[in-house]
Amino acid sequence: MKNNKKETQIQMLKKNIQILQDEQEDRESVIFTLNTKIKRYNNLVKFSEIISSAAQAKRADKEVYKKGVAKLKELIECENVKIYRVDKEKQEVFYEIKTVSNDRGGDRDKLRVSYKIDEESIPGACAYYMAILHIPDVTTDSRNKKSEFEDETQAIKYRDMLLAPLVVEGELLGIIQAINSTKGSFNKEDIQFIQTVSNQMSIILQYVSAVEKAKKQLFQLSNAFAMAIDKKDRYTGGHTKRVAHFSEVIGREMNLSKKELDDLRLAGVLHDVGKIGIDDNILKKRAPLSKEEFDVMKEHPRLGHEIIGNIEGLKTVVDGIRFHHERPDGKGYPYGIKGNDISILAQIISVADTFDAIISDRPYRKGLPPMRAYREIVQYRGRQFSEEVVDAFESVFKKSHMYKENERDFEPVTKLEDDANEKQNTVIEVNAGAGAGAGAGVGGAVGVKDQKRKVG
Repeated sequence: MKNNKKETQIQMLKKNIQILQDEQEDRESVIFTLNTKIKRYNNLVKFSEIISSAAQAKRADKEVYKKGVAKLKELIECENVKIYRVDKEKQEVFYEIKTVSNDRGGDRDKLRVSYKIDEESIPGACAYYMAILHIPDVTTDSRNKKSEFEDETQAIKYRDMLLAPLVVEGELLGIIQAINSTKGSFNKEDIQFIQTVSNQMSIILQYVSAVEKAKKQLFQLSNAFAMAIDKKDRYTGGHTKRVAHFSEVIGREMNLSKKELDDLRLAGVLHDVGKIGIDDNILKKRAPLSKEEFDVMKEHPRLGHEIIGNIEGLKTVVDGIRFHHERPDGKGYPYGIKGNDISILAQIISVADTFDAIISDRPYRKGLPPMRAYREIVQYRGRQFSEEVVDAFESVFKKSHMYKENERDFEPVTKLEDDANEKQNTVIEVNAGAGAGAGAGVGGAVGVKDQKRKVG
């Protein structure tokens, strides 16, 4: 009896020990699962931050896709991720592959991999139904069709897939395709997770799309204004677009931010919008302007401010427009401000505007060589033009095909007149009106030297 009782106690003890071991394993399993989930959702927060940051980049749409692919592989725990965009016109979903264009490894070309939005392919079906697709065994799925380009470049053999549509308010923006789970196979938690990820990314892509659309519309409207200005005087055709281009090149050399470059492009296109308010008799005059006419012409930056100054969110752009004829030495117009009171955008446009005015044809003279314009601008560094901007202009110009180091300019660079005789219009002011009569009559370096004309 004693032996039986002892045996029973031993069995009970073993059973209790096993229960404790099982509970310990369960606890460890729960803790591991919990830590895994915490890590995953912590990475999800980081993913949101990365994508939100990418949405502020210059090419926001491309940055979002590029950074999204890199982070999603880690998040979803798979071998590869593809993010497809939508081509509404062709009714396709697509992504691009970079390939080396020659055997020596030169420039990289982009190949487009696309699928029709229908039930015939796996990506196409996800887009067609706008629903999550889980394909446990890709090899047995009849929709497993690769594009010809994908066959050439895809090294991974597909086993399983998880796809989620990027949809906002019923509109398909793209799809996420996760390929080959690194855990063996995708599970229910992965399906729930990719749904969360796609919801986040959809909202950000919608924001990026809306911003890009608004910017495009704004630039289209601005270009319409610029065309209206250029059509008022056929001799200045294309001037506003060239100034916008030259300004952007200088701005990039100065390492302006994306926002500053966007504002600079817009201000460059619209810098002469105030000329809409200048009488055609003055703007198109083919003879020198009188002092009174030039005083009217000098009001065009102020008129530009009156035209668009009340548009919310364009203060920086407006300052670039209203101050682009001001000078660091305070002898500009129409406000006579100087130094740091002049916005950096206005100082950049001033140099770009002058450069284009000097090299462009006018009814009273042919355009002058770029080297001449370059020397004039460099000479008046710190007086008519910002030192910082001229340094950037000089750096860019020397890297361009226009720079001829050994080219001799037999026409001497204009000397700056004594301050007492400068009045308001003695330096390079061929750009003051950018019209036929305006440039001819304002004097200034090129105007005086090339035409021997000056308004009292």
